[in-house]
Amino acid sequence: MSAFTRLWSRAPLWRTTLIMTGACGVFSLFFPAPWLGRTLPYYQTVTDKLGHMLGRETPAQQAAKEASQGRRMVSQPPLDAQFEGVIPFAGRQLALPAGRWHPVLNYQDDIAHGEVLTSIFVRSQQGTVTGFIIAQATTQSIPAADTRLLQDMCHNGFNFTSGDLPQDGNKTECWLTAPIHVANGQFITSNEPLQALVSSPLFIPPALQRLGLLGFNLPPVLVDAGWTHIEKSKSGTGVDFATIHTFVSPVPAGQHAVPGSPEDWSRAGMNDTPDVASFVQRTDAWLKGWLPILRKGYAGTLEVGTLPLQSTTDPGFHG
Repeated sequence: MSAFTRLWSRAPLWRTTLIMTGACGVFSLFFPAPWLGRTLPYYQTVTDKLGHMLGRETPAQQAAKEASQGRRMVSQPPLDAQFEGVIPFAGRQLALPAGRWHPVLNYQDDIAHGEVLTSIFVRSQQGTVTGFIIAQATTQSIPAADTRLLQDMCHNGFNFTSGDLPQDGNKTECWLTAPIHVANGQFITSNEPLQALVSSPLFIPPALQRLGLLGFNLPPVLVDAGWTHIEKSKSGTGVDFATIHTFVSPVPAGQHAVPGSPEDWSRAGMNDTPDVASFVQRTDAWLKGWLPILRKGYAGTLEVGTLPLQSTTDPGFHG
């Protein structure tokens, strides 16, 4: 028997101390003291690698994550608040179609585009959603390349209808109507650029979750009446924009189901059902009459209380 083994068997306090020293040494590799990492940078590198192997975030990653979360601002205004007519929005004016609109969510992401403000509103009748608005606008100019998806939404073969103004080198404007299917608490459309907006994980899920918790029922199909205006910034080299997507419900007044089948609510299938084609045509006609008001709202020249009733009454509004 060696001296070490004899000491091991006869000195329990020494044995316990030796075991705890080894255990503490191992734990120090996985949970290093901050002062030790600053004193020995190589030691910090080793512990970071070990932590990465175990799926643990490094201090730098944790700090970045905390900073990112702090710059993503989501607010949920009281849903019992209601707006009608014209409201201020991103330094401009947002004209609301007929009815009482409730604010659902405001979102601003300082990580990617703190210059862009997103607000969501809902209109309902007896608990069923008749209108849903996603409004976005810049508070500061952004690079023109970052608006490509906004333009691609309009020029997509899956839209019901679309149109645009001739480009003059200073501004771009387009509009569209498109089917939006609702399934499992999600918006679904075949227009891929539009899908990127209506499925954004940053603000759409919390908005829809809030509506569900408060008992609002979404119809299985909505029709998007979307408008986008982009123009060169007057104070820089970038562009400013506003895009307003108003989803209107095709559920007839006093009923609970949309006309036709889900397949009928597409560009290829809408002519198979006269009621579907009629609703799309009425939405397109309403949007074209609504465009001058949206333009004035962008310019900030709307007079509160002067919106003509005929222009504000979209096909989803039932009084």
